[in-house]
Amino acid sequence: MKVLFLKHVINVAKAGEIKDVKPGYAVNLLFPKGLAVELTPTEEKKFRDRIQKEENHRIGLLEDRHAIVDKLNSKELVFALKASNTGKVYGGIGEKDIINQIQKKYKITLSKKHIDLPDGHIKKIGETFIYIKLGKDAMAKMKILVNKV
Repeated sequence: MKVLFLKHVINVAKAGEIKDVKPGYAVNLLFPKGLAVELTPTEEKKFRDRIQKEENHRIGLLEDRHAIVDKLNSKELVFALKASNTGKVYGGIGEKDIINQIQKKYKITLSKKHIDLPDGHIKKIGETFIYIKLGKDAMAKMKILVNKV
């Protein structure tokens, strides 16, 4: 009996494979547990369509991430902090401040987990570089310029 495996079955088949198995194995184990379905043209088409839809969705997310990285890469955000004449800074710039500035300036919504600050907060006047991480292969480098008020 030809079956289409919906899930990986160790030492038998991987998801998406079509194999010929004994009818008893298919009826008593694979079908009840939802591991496989009998291969019919409609089942095969439904499975292939689902795989294609998931792949298209994954590619779309990847393209969205790369578009955001292209938009933010090598850009600059400017902040102003109060500081003493000796250079001591009052306050600091955190992830929330950076997220709000990116939202206002570029209309991109990020979360704290996307912002990689070198020391947790920026507490110095001058330039600092941060990374915006949107995945393993999608990372933007931004310059944060802090001016004295």
